[in-house]
Amino acid sequence: MTILTRVLVVALLFCCSAQVVVAQEDSTQVALTDADWSKYAQIEVMTSTFLTQKTEELKEWISTKEGLGGGARYNQIKGVWGKAKKEIAIGLTEKEREAYLEALAFQNSMQKMVIAYQADLIRDEKLLGVALFEQISKAIQDNPSLKEKLLQEVARLKKKKG
Repeated sequence: MTILTRVLVVALLFCCSAQVVVAQEDSTQVALTDADWSKYAQIEVMTSTFLTQKTEELKEWISTKEGLGGGARYNQIKGVWGKAKKEIAIGLTEKEREAYLEALAFQNSMQKMVIAYQADLIRDEKLLGVALFEQISKAIQDNPSLKEKLLQEVARLKKKKG
């Protein structure tokens, strides 16, 4: 699994579980407008952009990390990590082991930044707000076909931005 894939998986997991993190009960049911969906989609786009930036930072960090040997060696180490015989087979050095552990720590800090960034966007009442986030998340959960509406709005915003 590539670094980008791992970071994207974590971000998607966060999206799915964010309602638990920032959950607030609101028994009133309000009709969601196109503007509401657009706000929610905008958070997705902003998070995606931030994630891309952090992924590029991570790639750059890995490629320049002394003792790691660049991206190709990083991927080789990642492929055998935790498998002693395979680590020996590729000649994993102690210096590379330490550098890889640093890379994992750096990657985890990046993931935490992305999660915190998205949570801050969701909490910002000017951008979305927790109540609206909860309403849209519940609507999508109750009616999975609404996910398509969100995906279309995200695509529209990305196209408009790009």
